[in-house]
Amino acid sequence: MGGGSAAGGGEVELRIDHGPRGVSLVAGDECLQKVYVELTTECNLACAMCPRNSWSEAGGTMSAATFGRLVEQLAAMAGPITVNFSGYGEPMGHERFWEYLAAARSAGLATEIVTNGLLMDAAAAERLIELGAGRVVVSIDGLSEAASDGLHAGSFPAVAANLRRLYHLRLMRGAAAPELGIEFIATRRNVHELPRLKSLSQALGFSSILVTNLIPSTPELCDDVLYGRPGTVGRGGGPSPEIPLVDMPNFDAASPASEAIERLRGAGTLLYSNGQCVSGQSPGCRFVTEGRTAVCWDGSVSPCLPLMHTHEYYFRRHRRKVVRYHLGNVNDASLEAIWRGDEYRAFRKRVREFDFSPCSDCGGCDLRQTNERDCSSEQFPSCGECLWAAGLVQCP
Repeated sequence: MGGGSAAGGGEVELRIDHGPRGVSLVAGDECLQKVYVELTTECNLACAMCPRNSWSEAGGTMSAATFGRLVEQLAAMAGPITVNFSGYGEPMGHERFWEYLAAARSAGLATEIVTNGLLMDAAAAERLIELGAGRVVVSIDGLSEAASDGLHAGSFPAVAANLRRLYHLRLMRGAAAPELGIEFIATRRNVHELPRLKSLSQALGFSSILVTNLIPSTPELCDDVLYGRPGTVGRGGGPSPEIPLVDMPNFDAASPASEAIERLRGAGTLLYSNGQCVSGQSPGCRFVTEGRTAVCWDGSVSPCLPLMHTHEYYFRRHRRKVVRYHLGNVNDASLEAIWRGDEYRAFRKRVREFDFSPCSDCGGCDLRQTNERDCSSEQFPSCGECLWAAGLVQCP
């Protein structure tokens, strides 16, 4: 069972020595807070938008040996740490998913599951509550078949029924968890359905909606995106004569002010409303600033989800290749050793400073075709055109 072709594969019973929690970190060190764990690259759907369609590398499933090592390593690190079961496959489709979830909970780790929701049947709802899963985020990209055509087409009725069942069962059991959330992949075809989705929160039991943009993996999907330029206001911070600050009061959403505000945002204005920034900021990586990392199905450690696998996407209709970047493997070294290692520390420092060429603002240099280098540095990887850093794409 499980196994696949991962390092340390084969049938392995999960026996995890939880070890002492709360090991002290060196003064000034950065704490690991969330680990995205890719249990599998396989999925029960075949969506046109999926980045896996542009892969040339082989996929697989995480073995019990690899997952067991990872949980032991996390249990020995300073907490609290959240395990987010996601990646580029359907985590609930892994044949040992429930065993892995139980092991993570037994080790005292908080858990999140990002799923398409189709496998969340009655039996799954019972187990999610019994095992104390902390949060379940269901990916939705349209309530009607027309709005989700080419994405998760036609799946919403079944997903809604599964959400409703889990919510009602949680209420009947008097359980506080799992918290339910929605990840909404916004496109030109479905964004009009967002208000209707919000209105279903009480019926389906979700308490949050994370809206993210579509990443077009084919030329045909380029017409569906809702962005053509980054949502940032430049890299120098501001305010300044180049990036003036406009501080607005609250307005009626239906007033003519809405159009004016959007025009200001589109012009790169540093826009505040009632003291809160409502415009894009300078590029920044939440994976780094919020202490996140990602572990591939084979145990390889990547600093973020987009660098887990080599893939291609389109930005402003230009094809771009993202080359994967791994910093080690939990089968060869502990995650803490990898996290504290010189290479990972240096990478986090570079990303915090974000001294990359402004590729996402650029008119079109050949170096934009990959993330291997940019016009200011030969150092790999370059994050200057990262859609996550630009605030266009978000992850739970």
